[in-house]
Amino acid sequence: MSNSNLDGREGAKPKNKKKLPRINRNDDFSEHIERQVKANKKYSGSSRKNQISINHLLDFLLYRDLTEYHQNHHRPRRLSSNRPRVSKKKLFLHGMRFINVNYKFVVDHRKSYRPQQIDPNVPVDTQDILRIIVPKGNACPICLSEELVAPRMVTACGHILCLTCLLSLLESEVPTKMKKESKAVVEKYNDCPLCGSIIRKQDVKPVQIDNVDERFEVPKIGDEVVLSLMTRSADSVVPAPSWLDAGSLRETFPWANQEEPDLSQYLRFFKGDFSYLSQMYEQEKTDLRKALELDQELYDDDGTFYKLAFKSIDNDLQEWASKFSSDFTDRSSKEPAKQAPDPHQPTFYYYQTGFKSSSTYVLSPLDMKVLKTSFNLDYTQLPFSVIAKVENIKFEELDSETAATKYKYLLHLPLGTSIGFLECNWQNNEYISKDLWDAFKPSLQKRTKSSSRKFKKEELDRRRAVNEEERRAREYIERENNGGNSRHDAGQGADSWMPLALFGSLTITDHRELPALSGETAETEPNSNSAEVSDGEAGGGSPQLQKSVWGMKIPKTDSRHVEEEDAWDAEEMIRKAREEIARYEAENPSGKKKKKKKFILLSS
Repeated sequence: MSNSNLDGREGAKPKNKKKLPRINRNDDFSEHIERQVKANKKYSGSSRKNQISINHLLDFLLYRDLTEYHQNHHRPRRLSSNRPRVSKKKLFLHGMRFINVNYKFVVDHRKSYRPQQIDPNVPVDTQDILRIIVPKGNACPICLSEELVAPRMVTACGHILCLTCLLSLLESEVPTKMKKESKAVVEKYNDCPLCGSIIRKQDVKPVQIDNVDERFEVPKIGDEVVLSLMTRSADSVVPAPSWLDAGSLRETFPWANQEEPDLSQYLRFFKGDFSYLSQMYEQEKTDLRKALELDQELYDDDGTFYKLAFKSIDNDLQEWASKFSSDFTDRSSKEPAKQAPDPHQPTFYYYQTGFKSSSTYVLSPLDMKVLKTSFNLDYTQLPFSVIAKVENIKFEELDSETAATKYKYLLHLPLGTSIGFLECNWQNNEYISKDLWDAFKPSLQKRTKSSSRKFKKEELDRRRAVNEEERRAREYIERENNGGNSRHDAGQGADSWMPLALFGSLTITDHRELPALSGETAETEPNSNSAEVSDGEAGGGSPQLQKSVWGMKIPKTDSRHVEEEDAWDAEEMIRKAREEIARYEAENPSGKKKKKKKFILLSS
């Protein structure tokens, strides 16, 4: 480049535009943005130049993704065989599929429900459901009461609310995200307070809460249990106890209000008619009147939503009355004739408990084999009921693979049902002979030992967890009380509740070799308190010790002598200061005045 160009560039006037600071390629772009913000520089966020990189978020890992977590929580187990372990697929149930698995139903008696008899996984149409039977223990998410008044279930999710609480929710303001839709939709709907599912008034069903507490309706290990022999035809989903008459109708569901025989603990579906609905709604009205009187007395309730509840019940009753009064042309309207069971269809036999529980408890296959062998391998000779002592309970969720291969007798249950297989102790049992016990003794004792090892391991894990929780609570209390300076804190491991690396170590050095605070050595005096005297005091005449405010032992001094030394004579200090000023002025009587030395006078 020529010199003229250089001279011309040097003579050019500088522009008023301020230049942004240059960025080195190695600088972090976030630091550049921070400098711009501090310099009050405006920049466009849409520019690619000013975009902030978030590539560092790609390196973020959860604790479950770390190698440490997999080493501690996913330790490889020793397999009993060389066959690869197959992981079972989990079933995700929602809405009517969840309700179909966990609850019982009262349905319209005029229909045949053939799809449900072919496949129990097909939910019943909500228009045919009169009532849903649920176990005790549900609470309303709005009023938080476990004594629900006229309960209703949301079929979209399975949650249960009081009728008045449901109506108050539907009458409330439409959510913000639904305001645009609410203008086009005439019906009232809202979100479920628990899961956020959409609640519509036609998607709720009456609920019957079973008064039996399910916590006591389960078999317990170590107790005796009564098991009933159940039979079911392969083309039917209605199991029945074997003691029923062979000519009894088993192809249809029993009535919901029948008392003899009581099959409510074995079946999932029951029939209902208009008289059943009338009794149900009248009982709900009675409960609502009692609740209204109580709310008026306690909270001075005006009864707005109770009036809406009475109106809603009347509308539902009129709707069902019109349905039952209309002509219903269906094959199930006629009572089917009693037919003999098809001899070509296999019949399944199994033992089941009579507990009213959401889980189905049946006898395990090995125990069923023992009983079958005891009665000449003939299911028809098995007793109607047996009593046995429960040794262990193994829970398993019914899936398509096991239902089609291992547990064909449970095909009448929907997939996802919790099955509890009871393992019993048959030693000295009246149904098992001594010779048969000796034949199955190795298998049964092996199972007993395996169960005992499992129980011992569970008990050790429980004790270890309790002790660990107590240790952490104790260490936390010690840290709070002692300020983190106790010796116990110093010995904590890496798995303690709070790592000690976050705190600085505070120590107090014991300077016993320092001289006494007073100039004179304190004389040794006899002391009755042996805790304040050192070990060498008796033989060597060591100075008497005392504890300081920090807990250290220091030589005892004469407190009166220290007080005399610490006494502050203010008048004497003022007198000495004045004498020094006068002496300084006498040494410099005349001449150029120098800057006087400043003296600070202290006074009490």
